[in-house]
Amino acid sequence: MPEKIELPIEKRLKAWHNEEWHTSKGRIIRDIVYAIDTGLVTTVSFIAGISISFITQQKIIIAALIEIVSGTIAIFFGSYISTRAQKHFFENQIDFERKEIESDPEKETSEIRVIFNEMGFNKDEQEIAVKRITANKDLWLRFMIQEEIGVTPGFIDNPYEIGVISAVSFIIGAFPVILPFFIFKQVNTSLIIAASFVLIFLFLLGVVKTKITKVRWYISGFETLLIGAISCGAGFLLGRIIGGYFH
Repeated sequence: MPEKIELPIEKRLKAWHNEEWHTSKGRIIRDIVYAIDTGLVTTVSFIAGISISFITQQKIIIAALIEIVSGTIAIFFGSYISTRAQKHFFENQIDFERKEIESDPEKETSEIRVIFNEMGFNKDEQEIAVKRITANKDLWLRFMIQEEIGVTPGFIDNPYEIGVISAVSFIIGAFPVILPFFIFKQVNTSLIIAASFVLIFLFLLGVVKTKITKVRWYISGFETLLIGAISCGAGFLLGRIIGGYFH
């Protein structure tokens, strides 16, 4: 297994900017928003379809819970497998670069010159950089990984962590859809209230994610609301059409 390479990205960001919100983990918002939206859309579509045939509150809840459990399992393993495959790819690239430094240092040294040449450094400056970087093999490897391959080791995600985050986010997304059915006995009333909950939830999701994205809260809120409402509305309509066809 390739040796783990770590860069103090978190420490650098906080030291340079002196702010906690500068973090390499900000990219995880992508997985969270995707999983929450998936939980919303799939649950809305499913409930819209079964509510035509299952006219009782209890049957809808049981069926929806089964769908949520299966969806949670699916998104956990889907996220885990895809992240693990990406992690293995990056680790293999790092291991290959480590072997190149050992087997063909001249080639790797010339690549450092090319990189600094593209940055506008003259030949004398390039040689200074080459001497500093190649004097330490760990520094050399970290430099080549980041500049040549374009991979920052600190940004390689943990498959289990991403799987859990995605699964929990999926459940969070499904929650506002199914919640009204636990409170109200009338199916149509529950559907209307669920739609209202979803719209409110989408807006709040857009506001909350500005803690990382730093976009204006009302812009992010309404953007997330609009896009989420369209996807959920399409899912709801599709669920009703398919449910009506089999009814």
